[in-house]
Amino acid sequence: MSAEFKVIIVPVDGSEGSQRAARFADNLSKVTGRKMKFVYVFPATPSEIMGMSQLSREDIDHTKKESARKAFDKAHQAIGDQQREVEEQILFGDPAEEIIRYVGEQTEPLVVMGRRGLSRIESLLLGSVSGKVIHYANATVTIVN
Repeated sequence: MSAEFKVIIVPVDGSEGSQRAARFADNLSKVTGRKMKFVYVFPATPSEIMGMSQLSREDIDHTKKESARKAFDKAHQAIGDQQREVEEQILFGDPAEEIIRYVGEQTEPLVVMGRRGLSRIESLLLGSVSGKVIHYANATVTIVN
């Protein structure tokens, strides 16, 4: 099977949607032989930054890594292969903006992501991450229901 993409980017947040996307991407990766990357964005909204103002830089880094590890572990569990080599990337900032930026740095990426992540209220107020990625990422985006 010939693929018009060189890498599969899977934004993960620990949600059911991102786990379904990881399974879909894993199957696609196996069929096409393309490399898969999990991307976790530690959200940096003003309320989260205010909530972390008392933490040291080391504590914030630890929290970021711990949150990412949980999301990555769920994605690995979803694909049922803990030994499968998947590159993992941790980003910090607005999830949609960071995913779009990261995707823009890749060569011929395909983004596979869940339709809805963990925060339904935030998506109602600010627009969904997947919606923003669909509209602004310079890549093909597949949304998994």
